[in-house]
This record gives sequence, structure tokens and C-alpha cells, in this order.
Amino acid sequence: MYDLASIRAQLPALASCTYLNTGTLGLMAEPVLARYREALDRAHCFGYLILDEFREATERVRLSLAELLGVRSEELAFTGNTTDGLALVLASFPFRAGDRILTSDQEHPAVLLPLTLACRRRNVVVERFGVSTEKEETQEAFSAALYRTRPRLVVVSHVSCETGVRLPIEEITRMAHAEGACVLLDTAQSIGQFPVHLADLGVDLAAGNGHKWLHGPQGTGFIYIRQGCLDLLEPPLVGDGAVVPPFDRHAFRFDGTDWCFRGDARRFEYGTRDWARLIGLGAAIEYLARLGWEAIAQHQAHLVTTLWERLENHPSIRWYSPTNYQDGSGLVTLGLAGWSGERLSGVLWEDFRIVQRRVQVPDGVRVSCAYFTSEEDLDKLVRALEKLSRRAC
Repeated sequence: MYDLASIRAQLPALASCTYLNTGTLGLMAEPVLARYREALDRAHCFGYLILDEFREATERVRLSLAELLGVRSEELAFTGNTTDGLALVLASFPFRAGDRILTSDQEHPAVLLPLTLACRRRNVVVERFGVSTEKEETQEAFSAALYRTRPRLVVVSHVSCETGVRLPIEEITRMAHAEGACVLLDTAQSIGQFPVHLADLGVDLAAGNGHKWLHGPQGTGFIYIRQGCLDLLEPPLVGDGAVVPPFDRHAFRFDGTDWCFRGDARRFEYGTRDWARLIGLGAAIEYLARLGWEAIAQHQAHLVTTLWERLENHPSIRWYSPTNYQDGSGLVTLGLAGWSGERLSGVLWEDFRIVQRRVQVPDGVRVSCAYFTSEEDLDKLVRALEKLSRRAC
């Protein structure tokens, strides 16, 4: 049984606000936070004495994350967040001048800003295709752009951070591979929302984080590099831990002939790591797994359907996300006639203590239906929108 009352009791912030912004920052449950604090305390109290213990614990977290993502642990490297991962992969990709990259018109700055650097520094060309709330329209737009641009790399989000649309990644990957393109997937808004198996999706590369829908510590993330793509990427940075054999001062040569990058994704990990954060991430994964990944997805699907049913006939409220949860997610973007998204977001917080996020395009606000969200939370949102619809902005 999905015991929502008990779940909410582990999240103190819910007593002071209506929290609908997991898409930006998740909330760490008290049992997870306790494990994280314990690891943090021990790391700083005992230093080198617990180093081997924490390294082993981190490798168990890597195994848990690999199982969750349906990949091999050797294909995962830990990073600080999705932005870190995307930037690392794009900085490592062997672009040639004139190469084309295909991305969507709903990508996060974590994608768009590294792509502009690739344009500036590597003389590549970026093209975009339109994302629709209708899966078939997105596929058609992608297909047309793919055959027009012939990209070397496709960079897309699994779930749009702007509208919550779930992109048809299996179809996109199949089409891209048929044209010889690699696929890099931004999973920031999907991992933890519903089951995601990267190997089944067929993508070559992916990046994600632990602080949104996994509700783990801030400063945790990962990159996935399919084994066959590993040698395609040469990390832009290097340090001890990323190379083999281990650093030997007696053998060291400045021509680099005494070492090579590791043969797994950990070639992107080097130097002293924040082991406590990763242990906290492992605790978050364990906590949500006990609740049940399918149960979480079903709960969120129910919430989105409930919200749609309560708003679909309201003349002033605009629904910018898919109405079918299977084509969408727990992210829903709403607009209010006569209100800018920026103003609406501010008033929802100032007057109603509802935490959400402004969206620029489409002009509105984004709400997150998370594993702890209740129908009462949605009632508060609906009442607030109805009240504001009668007020001049």
C-alpha cells in the first residue's frame, strides 16, 4: 500500500508550503538525510581512516544506480550534476569543423550553453527540431530535421524541462543510428519519475542527476557511456584515478607514454571525491526503491490525470503539457489568461505559498507532481488559479 501520509511525514518542508518544484530541486526524506549526515560526519571526523570503507560503499552505489538504469556499472561515472555530465561529454566529443548537431527547441541551458561553446570553439553547426505534445508530430519533426541536417550527434532530453513532454527516445535513437549519428540523452527530468533503462532505449551517452526526482543530495550526478563509445571520448581533464597504471613517480614521463585513460567510464573521475554525497545518493535510491518505482510512477500519473480533469474546462487556464501521461510526465506547465508566467509564479508563492517554477516559452508556470504530492496540494493550486483568474494582473 502506498502510504502517502507516512511518506509526507518524512518531509518537514511540507508543513510550511505546497511544494510543487521537484523538477528544480527534490526534497530529501528524513531517513535519507540521516544516512547522509552520518556519512558526512564520519568522513570529516575520521578522514583517511575510513577512505577504503567509503570507496567500497561508493562502488555499491554505482552498482545500485547501474541496476536502476539497466546498464553495466563500468559504463557509469559520477559527476556533480547533469550540467557537469553534459558539458564533459560535449567537451570530449571529437567534433570536426562543419559537423552538425541536432537538438530540440525545448532544451535546458545545460545543453544549449555547451553547444554554443562547441559552435564557437569547434566550428560545428547546431540545428533544432520542434517538440510537440503529440508524439507522432515530434517524430515527424525529428525525422525531417535528421534527413535535412545529417548530424553527427543528436542531443535531446528524455523529458522536456519546459512542458514535461516525454520524447519518443527509442524511435529517435533508431532513426539517428540509421543515419550514423550518436545520441546523447539528458535524463535530468526522467530518472526517478518512471522506470528508465538506458540500454533498452539504445542511447550512446547520457547524463543525469541525483537532486531532482531521485531526491538525493545536491552535487550528485552521473554520465553513462555505452561501452562501444568509450574510446570515442577523450576526457578534457585528467588526474590521478582516471588513468592506468596508477601514477608512479619513478616511471612518470611528460610525453604521457607511461599511462593511458582507464578502460571504463571512471576515466572521468579523478582526485579526491565527496564520498558522503554519493553514499547519500545511494540512500535515496534505496528509500525510493522500497516505496516501489512502479508505485511512484502510478501515483504521479494519477495526480497528473486528476489535475487535468479539474482544469480542462476552465476557460482562463492554459494547459501546455500532454494530457496523456504516457506521453508526458509529472511535470505540467500551465498558463493563466492575462498573466505572464513571471508574475503568476511570484504571486503563487507570495500569496499562496505554492512553490513552482516560471517558464518563458510557453509563458506560464511549471508544477511538479512528485511521489509525495497529494490531491490536497493540487486542490490548493486549483483554488489559487481560480482566484487569480478573477483578479486583474
